[in-house]
Amino acid sequence: MGSTDSKQKLGERVIAARRKLEDDMKLQSERAEDLMAKSPKTMKFILSSIESSFENYAPFLEPTLLIAWKADKDKCKNIVVNACKKVLSAPIMPDEYDWFKQYVIPSSIWMFKSKDDRFMFEDLMDIAQNMSLNIIQSMDSVYAHLKKHEKWNQLMAIKEETSVSRQDDKKVGLLQDKGIMDVADIKDDDEKMAQLQTFIDSHAAINALTVSAKTIDREFQNYVKTMMGRYGTFKAAPMKKVERCLSKLENDYASEQYPKSAKLLDLVRCSVTFNTLEQLIQGFDAIKTHVDSSQQSMKLARVKNGFLDPDYVGGYRDIKINVIFHSAMHPEIKMICEIQLILSQFLHEKKRIHKLYSIAREETYFQMVVMAQKAATNTTDVKKLKFEPVLDVSRDVTAAKSVKGKCSIDSASGLLGIEDDNRNFLVYNMDQKKVIFQHALSFTAYTDMTRGGFSHEWIEWQGRKHVSVQTEPHIIRTFAVAGGFSEVESLRITLPDTDAINFCAFDKQSNRIFMVRNKSLLEERSLQDVKSVAKSIKLEQQIGTSNLNPLSLTQDGAWCAIGGGQGRNYFYLIDIAKNTQYKLVTTTLGNGHGKGGVIPCFINGKAKFVAIGGAKGKFEIWDVKTRKACKFLACTKEGSINCLSSKNNILAIGNTKKTLNLWDVRDWQMFYEKETKVEPTSIHLSEDSKYLTVSGWNGEKCLVFKTNSV
Repeated sequence: MGSTDSKQKLGERVIAARRKLEDDMKLQSERAEDLMAKSPKTMKFILSSIESSFENYAPFLEPTLLIAWKADKDKCKNIVVNACKKVLSAPIMPDEYDWFKQYVIPSSIWMFKSKDDRFMFEDLMDIAQNMSLNIIQSMDSVYAHLKKHEKWNQLMAIKEETSVSRQDDKKVGLLQDKGIMDVADIKDDDEKMAQLQTFIDSHAAINALTVSAKTIDREFQNYVKTMMGRYGTFKAAPMKKVERCLSKLENDYASEQYPKSAKLLDLVRCSVTFNTLEQLIQGFDAIKTHVDSSQQSMKLARVKNGFLDPDYVGGYRDIKINVIFHSAMHPEIKMICEIQLILSQFLHEKKRIHKLYSIAREETYFQMVVMAQKAATNTTDVKKLKFEPVLDVSRDVTAAKSVKGKCSIDSASGLLGIEDDNRNFLVYNMDQKKVIFQHALSFTAYTDMTRGGFSHEWIEWQGRKHVSVQTEPHIIRTFAVAGGFSEVESLRITLPDTDAINFCAFDKQSNRIFMVRNKSLLEERSLQDVKSVAKSIKLEQQIGTSNLNPLSLTQDGAWCAIGGGQGRNYFYLIDIAKNTQYKLVTTTLGNGHGKGGVIPCFINGKAKFVAIGGAKGKFEIWDVKTRKACKFLACTKEGSINCLSSKNNILAIGNTKKTLNLWDVRDWQMFYEKETKVEPTSIHLSEDSKYLTVSGWNGEKCLVFKTNSV
């Protein structure tokens, strides 16, 4: 299936990189030891040689770079990082960038750790993000200047419209073949059939689209060039690559109806660049006039005016026009194609930022290689973890008056999110040791968490770090970390005043948000369009009030577990993809406890096992496939379990006896226990297990532990 294929390709690349890393590290160590013993001056010479290579953008062999790293880790890091900054600074020179892509990016050095306990790729990502921010600010300045233009109102008068948004629309007629559509009619709930349907969507359907695209591409480009050549600079764009099509299906169109590939509207595309705003408006009017008068060749499908949203985060703006192109050379083919109308001021910066985004997209790859490295060398080390308290909020963060909601750290940035019971959401910078952002909450978090609480999430969106937080019972806001936590208006979710968002969670890729609404509905929304509900599942029975967080989501967003609420001994297990819910009753945990009932948590974020915490320190492990409890366990203290978190083979548990317990989920042995002054109501493990955060009633309010896992 599509997501499986793209993930498989990435996985294969990661495996190959991991093998290369192991070989490189072994070879590096052996050669470095020999050289240090027999010829230390040669080590210095190699370091100096690499420095010259990077200063002059000269070709080099990777083993030389790896030996240089062994000679002087700090100096080698500075050589590499400084070269990256120079290459990626404006103007980006093609020959320097090609050198960087050919010799530097493929190196294993990015998976090495420097003395500051950071991987080299983390510095590369910081450079790319900071450079991107500068470009975005430059493009925002262009946008601000355009607002003063005498033609600005005419630009704002170009409204967005959509008449056709899928290639399988009757007005287009693609992807209607029986070989594609017959699979859509299969009613079998078998998982293999669902996988087969996804396979057809991401292979046969995309193949059909690329054949049509290839057939009409040259004709379409010539047609638009003839039509638009006198208004601006025409440029034919290459057809969208199959890999990018698969990525779009997996990320942008995951919630669309079958075939999802029908949403791919830009396989055939081109651009027209204009020097002035007047020319751009004239070009748009020319296309509209032509489309309106065209009898056969071209009809309007969609207009997207990127200049309309003043709060858009990303800098680059253009006008995209999708048209239904009817081929004259191949009359049997109609296809939605795309024409981009671009101002030259934005085009230059777009080229720069595209290179930076191509680097930023490598972050997932680097992280997976590092995770593979840990898995290969540290598979049994969870019991050896050491936990060092690095922050006591009651002592160190005076702005946090009372903490009863969620606290969590984003490891990459070192930022701690705090849901203060004093009607505030705070962001504390662990390095700077100060609060750097504060936003009012319109509800007191702990009075009833089913009207908001435990809501904030650190997410990656469009290659940038954001934090999402519920600020009112019916509103979720998202803020871009870079640039001072400005709100991204396009990501704001607003329900009617009479509705409430009870709990929410994001999938790991930050593509979708899932919300419990009015205690009775589970809603899914795509971040591509948060205004629309992609899926809604009505719970068999409304959940009760809860002062804890009864919502758990698998990393892929395929399954969800929701506790029944105060005094209720059941929870819902929901197969989101199949719209199927199971109401499961525990017979050993009683009715949970007064604050929140039974509390669920998927083990390692996977849809294999789910832990259910209840009263007297007891918890059960349920098999998701059989939907039966398979293990019955208990903590040493008999306090009711308030919160659970599970990542990287660890299950963390907090209970009313003010105790933190950590379990190894591979053998279900408890390997760590610590008494606290705070009564935990929320517990959070960072994705890399670098930080453990415990927050709740009284005492320390929130404790942050740093582990030796990274």
